[in-house]
Formats: sequence, C-alpha cells, structure tokens
Amino acid sequence: MMVRCAMRAGRAALMAVCVAVATTGSATAQERQDTLAAAVDSLAERLRALELELARQQAQLQADAEERMRAEERAAVEGRGRQPDPRMRAVSGIYGRPFVWRGSGAAVGGYVDLEYQHAVDEDEGPRQFIAHRMIPFIFAEITDRIHFGTELEFEYGGEEIKVEFAALDVAFADALAFRGGLLLSPLGKFNLIHDSPVNDLTRRPLVDQQIIPTTLTEAGLGLFGSFYPSEQSVLTYEAYVTNGFHDGLARTDGALRSSPRIRSGRGNLRTDNNDGKALVGRLGFSPFLGLELGLSGHTGVYSVEGVTVEYTDDEGITGPVMFDGEERASIFALDGIVTRGPFELLGEASLAAVDLPAVAPTAPPIQPDVPDAIDQLGYYLQGNVHFGHGLVGLFPSSLFTAVARWDAIDFDTDAEGDDASRLSLGLNWRPVEETVFKLSWERDWTTARLTDDSEKGDAIWFSLASYF
Repeated sequence: MMVRCAMRAGRAALMAVCVAVATTGSATAQERQDTLAAAVDSLAERLRALELELARQQAQLQADAEERMRAEERAAVEGRGRQPDPRMRAVSGIYGRPFVWRGSGAAVGGYVDLEYQHAVDEDEGPRQFIAHRMIPFIFAEITDRIHFGTELEFEYGGEEIKVEFAALDVAFADALAFRGGLLLSPLGKFNLIHDSPVNDLTRRPLVDQQIIPTTLTEAGLGLFGSFYPSEQSVLTYEAYVTNGFHDGLARTDGALRSSPRIRSGRGNLRTDNNDGKALVGRLGFSPFLGLELGLSGHTGVYSVEGVTVEYTDDEGITGPVMFDGEERASIFALDGIVTRGPFELLGEASLAAVDLPAVAPTAPPIQPDVPDAIDQLGYYLQGNVHFGHGLVGLFPSSLFTAVARWDAIDFDTDAEGDDASRLSLGLNWRPVEETVFKLSWERDWTTARLTDDSEKGDAIWFSLASYF
C-alpha cells in the first residue's frame, strides 16, 4: 500500500513539473528548462524504481502463496518425514521437477546418476561402474498459457544422446490443454515419473523395461487436463495420437520372434513404418492426498502389409509367414500408489496382446503352427518404509528408506517358461529430498522358453542420483 501511495505522489509531482515547464516565462527559459528537465528525469527514474519495487513485491507475494500451499500439502502427509511423493497427482511433463535456476520466463535443471554393479558370482555378471544418465531439462513460459518443456538424455558419457521429451503446451483451462511434440506416453505411471532421484531402487521394474518399454517417447499430439470433483480429489487425463510401434517388436533378421519383445519395436521419431496411428491415454484419480490409481492403454497397428518372414514353431517346423498390415499391438496398464505416514505401497501391472501374421499362401504342405496372438503379462509390487528423519545431524532434512520389491514378467502366457522374476531389497539415504544414495541386493530368476528350469543370479547395486 505504501508503495502504491508513493507512486501516486510521484505521478502528481511529475505532472506539476510539466505544468511549470509550460508556463515558464521566456526570459529565463533556457536556465529553467535545464533545471526542470533534470528534475523531470529524476522523478521519472524514481517512478521506474517504484514500479519495479511493486512488481518485485507482487512476485514475492505469489511465491509466498505457492510456498504456503506446498507447506499445507507436506503437513497433510503427517509423520511421513518427506514431501508428498512427486509420482502422485501429476501428468507427464517437467513441471513438477526442481530447477537449479529460474529466470523471468525460463527455468533450467536436470538430474544425474552413477551406478555400480557387483555380481556376487563373478562368472554370472560384471563388476563395474556405469555412468548411466545425465539429463538436463529446460522449461520456458512463452505466456501464462503457452509453455514449452524439453528433456535431453545423455547416456554412458554421451554414447547415446536423444531428446526424451520436447512438447509445446497450450492451456485453455485446467481441464483442457493441448500438447504436441515428442511426448512421454502416459502408459502406466512409471513411464511418466521415472527419474532416478525419485525412485528408491537403482534398477527399473521388469514390466517397465519390457512390456512398457520405459522410456517410451513418441511423436504425436493430443489433450490433457485436470478436474477437481471435490476439495480433496483430483482427476487427471491424457490422450494422444502417435506414430506407435513398428514391426521390430515381432521380427528380427528376417524371422518372426517366438515371442514379441515390445522394447525392440519402439517407434522412430522421424518416420512411421505404416499409415496407421496409435492411440494412448491414461486416467488418474486421487480421491485424497496419499492415494492415486491410474488406468492406461496403448493400441495401434504395428506391421507393414506384404512383409514375409520365416517362423519356427515350438515343434521345430519352419515356414514363411506374411504380415497383412492389420496386426495390432495393444497394451493396458493399472498403477497405484498409497502413502500412510512413513509407509508407502506402489505397484503397476500390464497386459500386452500382440497379433501375429498368418501363414503365407506359398507355405509348404507342413506348415508351422502360428498363434493368432501372444499375450504378455508383467507386474511389480513395492513397499517402502521411511525412518530416521534428521538422524544425520549435518543434514536436518535427511531421511532413510527401506525398500522391498517383487517383479515378475511372462513373455508368453500360453507357453511354458519364457519368463523372469526378481526380488530386490534395498536401503537408501537422502541427505535432502532431491539427492539419494541407494544400496540394494537383487536375486533374478529366468526361465527359457519351453522349459521349467530356472537360472538364478545375485547382484549388489549401489548408486547415487541427484536433481540439479
């Protein structure tokens, strides 16, 4: 209020000076004009300073209001000892990430991780450091309703470089916003919120490596938004049209795979192998802070008409098969996260159905037995317990977390074997919420197709990760 009063007084003084200039006699015009011009310049400078101070105070009031809102959310998760999980109540993008620098219309940040893999039996695996990820991201506010965000990915010291997310958002309302560009497909929750500093174990779940091939980035466009059915509940949605998968998920080296590998069929960001487009979307519902459920799906034609490949069935019979251009890959996922005080339970389950091509007309009399489709199933269930808040005196916000996770995946639900599972037990320490040191032990079981003999392997993983 004082700043506004001062501004009014400054404007009145400026007007008075201008009137005095207009009525000044000609005898002393030059001398008085010089004096009054200096006074006008001084008052104009004071006015600009007052306007800047008012803008600064308004920005500070807005920042204080946002901080109070975040503090209320933190207080709502009573006894948990850490901020509300960033995996909750969010659609894909980079808006919820911390940034090391914020300017007037842009923000810059990112995250980095380093891993150490130690196979318990040296003959069963490596013992090595892995400089896995260095991920910068940039956010730009073009206007208050038009935003651009991008996330770049540098893996293994720059051996692999790609754009993981780059999208232009235009918001018409909370419930309706347009997005176009390179999208993080909203297939399951983990693909949306997969940052190393967020997750409490070093390695990603099996289902989110194979059936949902995280990170799944696709070129496309669509809509997203949020509804607020009540004071505590939030309903979010995302729906996009994308290029979809290609036939690499079903074939390799001129042969049809015995079971698909969806990760090998992630779409090209430059071209589409066919004219068909995929649809992908997710609905998320949080009735109150501390619980969120999500349902998502991805479906589209992945094949190219007329492509012929060899196929060997489970009986060893080989023959040509041909795609008709109508083969479809469909993936459905259910995810959830529950937090109660220091306890947290989260998981994800996914079912994929992949159509296979028919036997070619020129097939020999003895033809391979090609199933119409292959179904794949995977899931993980993870429990976290947070404890020791502020136990390390140098870091009053520090926190320990004990983690247990079970992973399972079946690449062909109708065939024996061809599956994998994993038990992970871990402990991590966060000196601050954005930085984490992780230690875990894993036991993996894998079973080859058409067998029931599992092979197991143990490994210890250590990693560190931090936003910056």
